[in-house]
Amino acid sequence: LAHTYGGVELPRRFQVADTRARKRRTLKGFAKALSGANTFVNQVRLEINFGRDELEYLPREFSRLGLRERQKLAKMLSWGGLKSWGLDAFGVERLSSVMKFQKSKSQKFKSTLNCDLDDSGEDEYDDNFVESAKHGCPLVLIGWALLASPYSQLAMAKNVDDKDLIEVAYKAIKQRANTNKGNMAQRMMEDAKNDGGGDTKGDNIQEEGGKKGEKPDQAENTNPGKKVDDAWHGGYFLPDEFEVKPRNVCHFFRKVEKDYSPRSVNPYHNNIHAADVLQTTHALIQMGGEDMALAYTPLETYSIMLAAALHDVKHPGNNNNYEVNKMTDLSLMYNDVSVLENMHASRASYWLEGLDEKDKSKDAANESANIVLRDGGPSSGMLGSMTKEQRKALRASMIKSILSTDMSRHFSEVDKMRRHVEALEDDIVESGKGSTTASFLNRIGGQKHAKPKEKFLPFLLHMADISNPTKPSKVSLEWADAVYAEFFQQGDKEAAEDLPISPLCDRSTTNQPDSQLGFMNYVVKPAFLLLARMIPRTKEVVVRQLEENFEYWKNEQEKQKDEKE
Repeated sequence: LAHTYGGVELPRRFQVADTRARKRRTLKGFAKALSGANTFVNQVRLEINFGRDELEYLPREFSRLGLRERQKLAKMLSWGGLKSWGLDAFGVERLSSVMKFQKSKSQKFKSTLNCDLDDSGEDEYDDNFVESAKHGCPLVLIGWALLASPYSQLAMAKNVDDKDLIEVAYKAIKQRANTNKGNMAQRMMEDAKNDGGGDTKGDNIQEEGGKKGEKPDQAENTNPGKKVDDAWHGGYFLPDEFEVKPRNVCHFFRKVEKDYSPRSVNPYHNNIHAADVLQTTHALIQMGGEDMALAYTPLETYSIMLAAALHDVKHPGNNNNYEVNKMTDLSLMYNDVSVLENMHASRASYWLEGLDEKDKSKDAANESANIVLRDGGPSSGMLGSMTKEQRKALRASMIKSILSTDMSRHFSEVDKMRRHVEALEDDIVESGKGSTTASFLNRIGGQKHAKPKEKFLPFLLHMADISNPTKPSKVSLEWADAVYAEFFQQGDKEAAEDLPISPLCDRSTTNQPDSQLGFMNYVVKPAFLLLARMIPRTKEVVVRQLEENFEYWKNEQEKQKDEKE
């Protein structure tokens, strides 16, 4: 269209030299050009945002979808929805899926995911080597929904005109505006008042566990020992805490999501897994309630959320065993020790620091008012207005948490955490406090129990990473199929390269029900029972579902035995 109507000379890769071939491609070419032109115009409109307040920024990954999809996602990614143990990351991926174009399998797979407009512009274009596929952006959407909460929830709710969700989000923002750390929230409420009616928005929201109009601490509580469910009051408020802009959260996660392989390449360690672990980590944090909110600072919570999103970034689709046996560059670089985890941590640091620097370079050219030094002040990246000390602490914590996801350390780390829990439980008994007023989370910290506090969030991330067998049955089964598909993919590669086939990776000998039952019984269940001593709610929600799933695989095992007989 640009060439025909705009007088623009097309690059050679888009031209057709043969007149006869040009005629054959006229209809196909026009259809593609028309579709591309419409997409381009819509994306430009979305980028402009037509004066939308920065805090109500709505990413194109959401706004380009149909109304039905947006309505479902607005509910799934609401503050209440994100706390759900049953949230389906596969469902988020499917709802956010749009057609994308990539190199065919006959070409080297250069770009993994495209949650953004293609900005390379240098690849050779050939219809024979282009194929289409539907890809969603679960990491962008879940990452934005969490790290820009509750402003992300308000933006979605307004977009689909869901009055209940709008009221919930305004209630949270209004509560924050009344604190001394609610600069952004105060600005938004002032804008709402200037628009008219803003002073009453959110006043009638029904709190969890309370009656309409009651504040959380006034709500009826049938369990006197139970803490307020939503200690975060509806969101993490990172734009207020660190001046992290929602727009930059989305930009960050777009780049990170591209660094994960799609499901078609890595059946398990892909962008959906990253999004799932991020949401699961959040759900576990929320189960900790007020004790969790008081035990950890916003910086520590932010760090573990970033670690969850980045913990498997650029995963090659094989495990450490393969890297070591193959003597890959990575295994040589990291001396055969936590090879992939070290790579993920390094890559995570690159994105956190490198991308932040690139963003500030763009701001230097376009928004001179936002130029800052690295020792604090307003910033356009994921590090926001953090001081040098905060940035250093954030990165150190993130690296430590990512390294904790190495499965070879599972039993030793669980054993260490068990000793910490037992010491704290003894301390609670000795202090004479009953279980209704004392818990693991409100006792950690200080000089006496500094170590368990330091280790707990990385442990929580590890638990989220192995949580697939504890999810609702349908979701858990989909994850089980995905992980064995990737195992067998690795086993096939090891056999072809004359390497020892890693455990569980031989499709001819691995029995899925037996393997699942062993993993659940000896790895997952003991670890989550230990977690239940620290976060009691996990026993009634997580362990109960694990036991249901265990029965399913036990029945599958029995069916296999009957079939053999």
